[in-house]
Amino acid sequence: MRKKILMVSILILVLGGCREYRDDPACSQYEYMSFEKLRASVAIEEPREIDKAGKIYIYGDTLLVNEKNRGVHVIDNSDKSNPISKAFIKIYGNVDIAVKDGYMYVDSFMDLLVFDINNIEEIKETSRKEDIFAYDRYQMFDFYDEYQLESCGFDLEKGVLIGVNNETE
Repeated sequence: MRKKILMVSILILVLGGCREYRDDPACSQYEYMSFEKLRASVAIEEPREIDKAGKIYIYGDTLLVNEKNRGVHVIDNSDKSNPISKAFIKIYGNVDIAVKDGYMYVDSFMDLLVFDINNIEEIKETSRKEDIFAYDRYQMFDFYDEYQLESCGFDLEKGVLIGVNNETE
């Protein structure tokens, strides 16, 4: 009898410690972007304010300022006392920048993009190599709960994870 009580107690403790799959409003709602939309979303836009500066790359009189996971700010720094924002290159999932011979190499989650920056007035995407890097589903988050991502049903089939909507209904 003692053995049965012990076994039932252990079973209750073990099962009580498990988290269930949560498909309710309390579970964060993940925002996805399809791979097709991600690849089509790259754009040269008007300059914007720098929200969270990341890596800074100096190329001649041009400053390239990464905004982590959002893109690259292009700044004309020929007059050091008066830098002028020229453009923002929207690139979801961008973390790194490298420049060589007038070409800027950037990542976009798992892709490698190349831009011709010889003339910062006419920046052009010249190449994209798809699926070069491993996809990191946690990349867009400063802090994350890996267990929650798994228990909430992260789904790679929906595309890349670009954010979380923590609002409850």
